[in-house]
Amino acid sequence: MKTYLSTIIALAAVASTATATTVVDPSLASYDSTAAISQPAANTPAIDLERIIERNACGLSFDVNVGTQGVGMSLGYEFNEYIKMRIRGAYMDLSYNDTWGDGDGEVCYDGSNAGIILDYHPFGGSFHLSAGLNFSKSTLTATATTTHNLEGTYNLGGYTFEVVGNDATIKGEYDWRDLQPYVGIGWSTDGDGDRSLYFTFDIGVNFIGSGKFSINTIDGIANVKGPNGEDLGHITQNIAEQAVREEGKDFFKIADDIFVYPVIQLGLGYRF
Repeated sequence: MKTYLSTIIALAAVASTATATTVVDPSLASYDSTAAISQPAANTPAIDLERIIERNACGLSFDVNVGTQGVGMSLGYEFNEYIKMRIRGAYMDLSYNDTWGDGDGEVCYDGSNAGIILDYHPFGGSFHLSAGLNFSKSTLTATATTTHNLEGTYNLGGYTFEVVGNDATIKGEYDWRDLQPYVGIGWSTDGDGDRSLYFTFDIGVNFIGSGKFSINTIDGIANVKGPNGEDLGHITQNIAEQAVREEGKDFFKIADDIFVYPVIQLGLGYRF
């Protein structure tokens, strides 16, 4: 009996010891639940709220520019960092005066144009390739007039014109085609989608084609004599054109030979 009780007491002691012992997994010893919650995943990118606010641009841009097309402006839209479309327009008005024969000569250039341009930024930066279509009304006007009120003759371009009344005028216009393809390259300071000021520079060509000169005004002139004094009868448009071309030959040489118009424009703009 005594032996039986001793066995029971020994088993109870073992059970008590096992209950009081705490088993700790070594892998959990350094686990910090607070740290696990507060630390972001290693590969999760940080969100820069300030940068998002700065980039809150709607893609629209506007600039004013000046160059070989005159004074102009353009409105653009940036679809993304690679593609941009612009609608641009410009105007130029130039004149030159000289003495032609017995009178005055004036050459005036009046050029107004508008275009649709597509810009491709191959590297997503400042450099871009451009192509588009230019709608232009460019006219070179040449006018020859007498300098004094006179009755008699008017010498112009080797011809002698008989003046009727007190004044004589010959006027013609040089026109080019209105629809002109455009190709070029350019740079614009990279705003990276921000609201910001930017500079822009374009260099390219408008394919204006061959122009045509025609006389549209002959006033105060009746008959004409040729360079050798021969009587040519009543003045014609062909004779008037030859006389004007001779006096303004430096301008007409350029106008006759050119078929592309150089475009160089420098501008300052803002992204909205």
